[in-house]
Amino acid sequence: MNNKEAIIQKIIDDANTVVNANIAEANDTAGQILARAQRQVDKFIESNSGRTDRLYQEALERSQVVANLDVKKLLQGKKKEIIDMAFDEALDAIKADKKTYLALIEGMILSCCEDGDEVVVAMEDDKVITKKLIADLAKKSKKSLKKSDEFGDFKGGVILSGKNYDKNLTLELELSLIKEKIESNIDSILFGE
Repeated sequence: MNNKEAIIQKIIDDANTVVNANIAEANDTAGQILARAQRQVDKFIESNSGRTDRLYQEALERSQVVANLDVKKLLQGKKKEIIDMAFDEALDAIKADKKTYLALIEGMILSCCEDGDEVVVAMEDDKVITKKLIADLAKKSKKSLKKSDEFGDFKGGVILSGKNYDKNLTLELELSLIKEKIESNIDSILFGE
């Protein structure tokens, strides 16, 4: 080996030593950085594990509350449907007995009529609440009453249409007033609550 080759070899060896030292130092520094990062991750996990559990529990509790509210809403809707059906059946039952129904209509008209009122009936009651019936009630009340040529959009009862105001004597309104009065007891009557 000559001097030139010895110098080149010396430079290569020194360079390899520096490279190896730099690599070792870089590996050591990287190891320290990774160890520090791992400690931070471990510390974060440890400090937030309770928070994660708490957040999970809160989300679960919120979901349960929302689900319970949805169930109560559905249950209330179904109860309302059942109550409405019961009152619809009550309306049908009132109208089923024609004699009693006519007595009810007569009583309503006689107790509330004023001179000049027009009696508006439901289309399905046209054959039951006749012009003759209204004429007879006019004689009994000694007031001018007549049956309207127009039909009302209701299932039963009448509307007394007057000069100044109308009187709603429909079965729907009467039953809704009854429903309001007993509403607090309806759940216990129908559902045992």
